[in-house]
Amino acid sequence: MKVFKFGGASVKDAESVKNVASVIKRFCDEELVVVVSAMGKTTNALEEVVELFFNKGDWQTKLNDIKDFHISIAQGLLPEGHELFERIESIFETIADYLKGAEGNGYSEVYSEMVSQGELLSTRIIKHYLNDNVKKTAWIDARRMVRTDNHFTDSRVDWELTKRNIKSGIPQHTKDGIVISQGFIGSNGQGKTTTLGREGSDFSAAIFATCLQAESVTVWKDVPGVMTADPRKMPEATIIPELTYMDAAEMTYYGASIIHPRTIKPLAQNKIKLFVRPFTAPENDGTVIGRGHAKQHPASFIVKIKQVFISFKVTDFTFIDEKKLSIIFNALDQLNIKTNLMQTSAVSFQICIDKKFDKVEKLVQMLEGEFEIDVREGLELLTVIAHNAEALSQIYQREEVILEQKSEAVYHLLYVPEKKHIIMTEEKKRA
Repeated sequence: MKVFKFGGASVKDAESVKNVASVIKRFCDEELVVVVSAMGKTTNALEEVVELFFNKGDWQTKLNDIKDFHISIAQGLLPEGHELFERIESIFETIADYLKGAEGNGYSEVYSEMVSQGELLSTRIIKHYLNDNVKKTAWIDARRMVRTDNHFTDSRVDWELTKRNIKSGIPQHTKDGIVISQGFIGSNGQGKTTTLGREGSDFSAAIFATCLQAESVTVWKDVPGVMTADPRKMPEATIIPELTYMDAAEMTYYGASIIHPRTIKPLAQNKIKLFVRPFTAPENDGTVIGRGHAKQHPASFIVKIKQVFISFKVTDFTFIDEKKLSIIFNALDQLNIKTNLMQTSAVSFQICIDKKFDKVEKLVQMLEGEFEIDVREGLELLTVIAHNAEALSQIYQREEVILEQKSEAVYHLLYVPEKKHIIMTEEKKRA
């Protein structure tokens, strides 16, 4: 059995969906579970709906735009009068009814319920197209399979219940058809929708593969494989043909967007290979991640945007000791916040984290009685893995650097973003 994952870029319009179908057709004689993200920028658009809802704005117009987008894709794939069109109309009526009754619900709960609709829509459209053009499919609601804790966003998986659900709910469908399910979403013990974090569809594929003891996971991307940098920012970036699980885990931890950070661990523990391959050239090998003994890979440049730098200073003329640190880390754990960077001095402790939802505000509320807290938002974090002198020479000097750290293997630079890219191209270096 193989698990495939297709992201939003691979299903952004009707022609893209047809290409996905052609990729799947190459493997349709095998047992396949296909995990699909929302189409194009649908998740961003649904996030806008949520913001408009909470800010008392015109969310209905934005929701109608999203509906029209999906109907237009369906029109490019299926004949007029197909049952899917009525189904799409019904889904959007249900979404609107949900929002009209959601006054008083928490932001995270409404957010998870709303953004999950992108995956539910994309997989229904793809299911019908595959049924008519490739092979019979079974549409599975991932919320019935993936059980999580009660964090609505960045939720943690209840592996025992999830394995039980997937092992009892999936295999009977893969013998004579393709299973289509959603990335990014699950549900808690009360049956409410939860999400696994932005770009969490990779992790969903790993969850299905682990529970089904699959042979491999293939993440189909719009790049040739895992690259040494974002090719849009560094055109001379090259593909890395092979990575160990440990190398890949390190890259994802520091923000390499090619793979969701939580994807690697379950695959490594179960010795399941992960392939990153281009959906525009499915015959290419891309990058394989596994137990091999890959050579030291070249220096890799990773830039994370929307970073927040938080400084905690003691207020009682003591020091940042183990007790003070335990207070901070306990709050981070309770809010399920991952630190990207940290630094300690005698009287202060600084962290760099992603700007997500209302977590920064909640963290400050929890700790403002213990510390003097300073927050700075709108930053970027550059990480260079396996750095050397040549790699570091490619970095522009920034006008305002917040924090710089350098170890034997990893270099970090937290800075105020400017218009120019952080990484110089070879042409700019020569100039």
